[in-house]
Amino acid sequence: MKKNRMLPLLMLLCMMGCAGAAGEKEEPEQKTENANEQVQEACTEEEMETESVSSVTASEEKAERILCWGDSLTYGQGGNGVTYPSVLEEKLNLEVLNYGIQGETARQIGIRMGAFPMSVGACSVPAETTPVQVTLWQAGEDPIMMRLGDCAINPCYIGGIEGTLSYRAEENAYYFVRTEAGDAVSVGEGTEVETYASRNKKESDIIVLFAGTNLPPDRHTVGELIEREKQMLEYLGSERYIVIGLTSKKLIPDVEEINVALQEAFGEHFLDIRSFLLEYDLKDAGIEPSAKDKKNVARGEIPASLRVDEVHGNEVFYRLIGERVYEKLEELSYITEEDKK
Repeated sequence: MKKNRMLPLLMLLCMMGCAGAAGEKEEPEQKTENANEQVQEACTEEEMETESVSSVTASEEKAERILCWGDSLTYGQGGNGVTYPSVLEEKLNLEVLNYGIQGETARQIGIRMGAFPMSVGACSVPAETTPVQVTLWQAGEDPIMMRLGDCAINPCYIGGIEGTLSYRAEENAYYFVRTEAGDAVSVGEGTEVETYASRNKKESDIIVLFAGTNLPPDRHTVGELIEREKQMLEYLGSERYIVIGLTSKKLIPDVEEINVALQEAFGEHFLDIRSFLLEYDLKDAGIEPSAKDKKNVARGEIPASLRVDEVHGNEVFYRLIGERVYEKLEELSYITEEDKK
């Protein structure tokens, strides 16, 4: 009888024990969930910190190069080897690339850098390193490239093949020759040409853009030049840039109004080199103004003592531009003391 009375009590105790054990097992699961939430929160915070550091690093990465994009005024026509990029190179420890080609319009400059991509017509690139004739197109027409140089275009890539584009004036034709032999490749209509500059641009680059002298705008069309330059700068992706204003009043009668528009569009990034050349640089160069110089300045023209023709300058002209660009780089804090020689 006693055994029978104890049996329910024992069963009740066992049930309580099992329930207690089950309750004890739930606590670690809750702790694990809490721990996982804490780990996830920590990882999210770390990712946010990493992204923040990465974005700061991308925008503040030290510049190693200055890319000078332009036409004959960047190339240095008339300067006997002196160019404003060469003056910068003399004064800085940074690499300075002269991407100037004579006679080019703002659009052609943008094509070379890759901002306005050009494409080829359908063609077959042979396995051997032999030239193949190609057609070039940009916005539905021949971009008229490489008449006076291929700077920043070659070596280029077409359909994944590295090679060199050239123009043969006697045939009025473009040719492409691959760098190394390989498999023959059929290139489809509209395949883009990847220029050297387009494959090598860096957000850390300092950009100096000096365009618009060829096919120059007037007060009514200056907006088109501004839009092209903005597209180029956006494509290059650098926040460190200088836009140089136009110079020749004889070639560009509306040059004053054009430079005012450029100033309004680019603000502190704009460099009005014409005003310096008119007002200060003869004295800075130690040149006593001649009677002709004074007449030039009175008519709003760059002094004859600084020019070799209506547009292009002499050695002093380009050296003075280089000095002014250097000062602008300092003003905008694009260069450090370590960058200076």
